[in-house]
Amino acid sequence: MVPQTPRQLLECFQQAMLDFSPDALADLFAENAVYEFPFLAPRREASRYEGREQIRAGFTRAWASPYPSPVAGFREVRVHDTADPELIIAEHEFDAVNHATGESFTSGFVLFLRARGAQIVHVRDYADVLRLSAGFGQLPQLFEQLQNSDPS
Repeated sequence: MVPQTPRQLLECFQQAMLDFSPDALADLFAENAVYEFPFLAPRREASRYEGREQIRAGFTRAWASPYPSPVAGFREVRVHDTADPELIIAEHEFDAVNHATGESFTSGFVLFLRARGAQIVHVRDYADVLRLSAGFGQLPQLFEQLQNSDPS
C-alpha cells in the first residue's frame, strides 16, 4: 500500500515503529519535514529533527540496539479528524517490553500528524515520558535531566 491520506500514513508510521525501522519511518516524511518532541526524555539528543535525513539519523541512533523493537503492539488507537484535512490527532496506547529485564509495560502518546502530498510534513510527538522512563528503568536519569534543564 502506498499511503495517501494522513490516516494511512499513521498506519505506516505505527508499522515502522513495530519493525524498529528508521528507514521505513523516515521514508514517510517529506524532505523538509519536522519531527518535534515537546516533552523531555532521558537520552534524547534533540527536541526536534529538521528534514527527512535528520529524522532518519536521529531514529537510527535512538533505535541502535541489539534488541528488536520494544513496541509489541498498539491498542486503544483513537484518531481524531480536524477542520484541517491535512492534520489528524492520534491517541495511542502500546504494549512494550524492556528487553534488558524482560518486563512488559504499557505506555502511550498523542501524535499530531500533518500530511501533504502523501508525505508527513510535521509531527509533534507527546510521549508519556514518565511511563516510558519507568518501563525502561530510566526514572533516575529523567529526574536528573529535569534538575539540570533550563526552565526557560
